[in-house]
Amino acid sequence: MGFVKTIIAVFKTYDYKDKLISIIAIVLFLLMVVKMIVFPYGLFHFGESDIYTEGIVAKNGIQNINPLFVDYNEADREVSRLVFSGLMKYDPEKRNIVDDMAFLTINEDKTEYTFKMRDGLKWHDGEPLTAEDVYFTFYDIVKAPSFQNEILKANFSGVEIEQLDEKTIKFTLEKPNIFFITTLTTGILPKHILKDIEPYELLQHEFNKMPVGSGPYMVTEAIESFSDGRMQVNLNRNPYYYGKVSEVEYMRFITYPSMEKLLEEVNAVNGVVKVTGDYILDFMNNERFDLIQYELPQYTAVFINMDSEILNDEKNIRLALQKAVDKEELISRLEGKIPVDTPLMELNQEEWVYQPSILQAQGALKEAGFSYSEDDTEHVGIRYNEDGEALELSFIVRLYEEGTPQYEETKKVVTFLQDVWESIGFSIQIEFLPQEEFKQRIMSRTYDLLLIGQSLGYNLDTYSYWHSSQASPMGLNLSNYKSFAVDSLIEDIRAVFNQEKRERELRELAEHIKEDIPAVFLYRPVYYYAIDGKISGVSMEGVVFPCDRFDGIGEWKFER
Repeated sequence: MGFVKTIIAVFKTYDYKDKLISIIAIVLFLLMVVKMIVFPYGLFHFGESDIYTEGIVAKNGIQNINPLFVDYNEADREVSRLVFSGLMKYDPEKRNIVDDMAFLTINEDKTEYTFKMRDGLKWHDGEPLTAEDVYFTFYDIVKAPSFQNEILKANFSGVEIEQLDEKTIKFTLEKPNIFFITTLTTGILPKHILKDIEPYELLQHEFNKMPVGSGPYMVTEAIESFSDGRMQVNLNRNPYYYGKVSEVEYMRFITYPSMEKLLEEVNAVNGVVKVTGDYILDFMNNERFDLIQYELPQYTAVFINMDSEILNDEKNIRLALQKAVDKEELISRLEGKIPVDTPLMELNQEEWVYQPSILQAQGALKEAGFSYSEDDTEHVGIRYNEDGEALELSFIVRLYEEGTPQYEETKKVVTFLQDVWESIGFSIQIEFLPQEEFKQRIMSRTYDLLLIGQSLGYNLDTYSYWHSSQASPMGLNLSNYKSFAVDSLIEDIRAVFNQEKRERELRELAEHIKEDIPAVFLYRPVYYYAIDGKISGVSMEGVVFPCDRFDGIGEWKFER
């Protein structure tokens, strides 16, 4: 008390100006103390009431804010969508690819894509953005032999790129490909900053932490990392943006190593993307949040290795694997899933529903020549053929960290599949493999069965997934599926721009895949976007990636 009385006595001796300065200093000090106590990690900045904060679960945080590498990390895709822009963009409302930084014309043969750039385009640093930057991005970087995104590089294989003038660039294809346009949504990189960087160096370059783009928002501070595994990046509205300007001046992204960690600090965020069924109740029980449901063009399946002798020679074995699986029963054990029966996401899934039947599965195995042995008391319940060969299959699965939602989901799915298949006479040898070993086994195609999910993105092209040329270590034809009829259809579909003919050929393709059974298609996830009402105008309708919601960010408005 004596100390306080002394302070008061000294304060009384101050003139008006000194008293005012002292009061301001005390208030600022108290505000700083409150900030340190309530927001010890810098999750709040005074004077920034117009910030909208997104929470993302990403174990590896934000790695590369670079549009050429977003396929590797969901959090990178989220931030990159706001920081960079492309020649074209996906419009969720129209569910189509539309003009963005340039206006497209296509020749009558559908092989020449000519772009005329908008007037007055600028980078975040104020430098002009021209066709030279586009040429640099796709010719000097993406088409370079040392570029480290094989999928993106493959999309431009055989494509001729010409810069016609400062505002015009042309892409010439060897033959028509309706899906080529989706690759032109890729964000453009600034040549004036990266021209001296070798393509193989770009993945690890410091540019990816403090990038310069042309999107509606710009990175203003380097990515922050915290001791508890969180990462954070702050964005400011781009003053040079050519599109509709958002009312939201500041955006912040915070990544958390787990949903549990995010839920501990959920009051620090306004929105949480990609909430899965396991955590719906956590947000439903939090009165701050509303949930917006959405689905994405992705699915989980068991891919059947058609190069495996036992699976290739006898279709009835593949039929038995398929018929034994009751998807409704499987989905009842999971949260937020809906069944999938064809990998062609453009088709109505409800028209391709098939009925499971244990009796038909058993009949198919008997037809294939596999019966139970009366003499084998050691392997009771396993079928053998006339040569004494057991009905045994290897089944590889990605090993996730124990306790995570991915681990729990995978465990339930694998247990269910093993039980139903072994109940009809299979011996299923399951191998849970760490990520790198899992990738190696996929590349070497050393498995009979493979459980994995596939995300198709904007490019619903079946070429990468089912064409026989992609049954290679670097390809995504994980079943090693080879069919001349299917290859012909896939190639034809690429060149078909007539919607009616296109749908007819898609249905024919789906029938071939259904008949040949190169995989057992299981389910696709249902996601939710949790939002606290700070802003309005958010829509998840028609999204292909969660970040597609940002296409309408010009309509976002603060409500409180």
